[in-house]
Amino acid sequence: MAFVHADHSDAAPANIIIFGQMGAGKSSLVNLIAGKKLAKASSSATSCTLDSTKYKIRLPDSQREINIYDTAGLDEPNMNNATYLDAVAKAHKLIFSLQGEGGVHGLIFCLRGDRITNTVQRNYNLFYDFLCQKQVPISLVFTGLENERDMDKWWTKNQAHVEKSGIASVAHACITTIKGRDNAYEKKYLESQKKVHEMLNKLVCGDAYSVDADGWFARVCQKLWQMFAPGKAPWTAEKRHEKMMQVLTKRCKLQKEDATQLLRRIEEKVELY
Repeated sequence: MAFVHADHSDAAPANIIIFGQMGAGKSSLVNLIAGKKLAKASSSATSCTLDSTKYKIRLPDSQREINIYDTAGLDEPNMNNATYLDAVAKAHKLIFSLQGEGGVHGLIFCLRGDRITNTVQRNYNLFYDFLCQKQVPISLVFTGLENERDMDKWWTKNQAHVEKSGIASVAHACITTIKGRDNAYEKKYLESQKKVHEMLNKLVCGDAYSVDADGWFARVCQKLWQMFAPGKAPWTAEKRHEKMMQVLTKRCKLQKEDATQLLRRIEEKVELY
């Protein structure tokens, strides 16, 4: 018996975050989901860490409207202090924007059908562990598999390696996001589109998760404070304090008094939340 989707056309839009490093095919994945060209592939040699673009798409089967947040993610294997602080600031902004949109229904980690690198692991840890506190269901989408005779067999061969790398998920899809020259991969493209639509329909069925944004950010600040301690980072305690104040007030838009109190509590190693 064929699977019948419930009609969710009147439901509030679901929020999905797509993340992954540059070259993974995130923009092409957005276009595959939409069935038309909405997203443009980045031509920049370096990504703007955690910048995001919102796309509104209606799923063809369930008619559920979804908001997809296409994020740049972390691209540098060894980020320096400034870029990591910048990443945290933008992550903070993204979390608060989604609080106002009803929370997060699911994460899609887009990555090439290739080896699991340190950058891949850092992206997974940042989004799944830090941003969403391991509470949001995450699906993996492996792209660039158009030359595989059977795309699904890629997972059979590589599942153990992926899981050994500490990357777990509620679902996965092995796909291609291109039709190829003279539509050579059109059949696999349409097959891929169906897989991802089915994945999304399942992700949006659950409740949205509202992240404890204040508590999360405070905990991350504590981690950063320890990471950038004198001796571990190329700056003094005074410089560290100055940089953190700059991030909190200028990038995260905290009042100076609130930022000062937060840093004082971190410096005193008081349990924040």
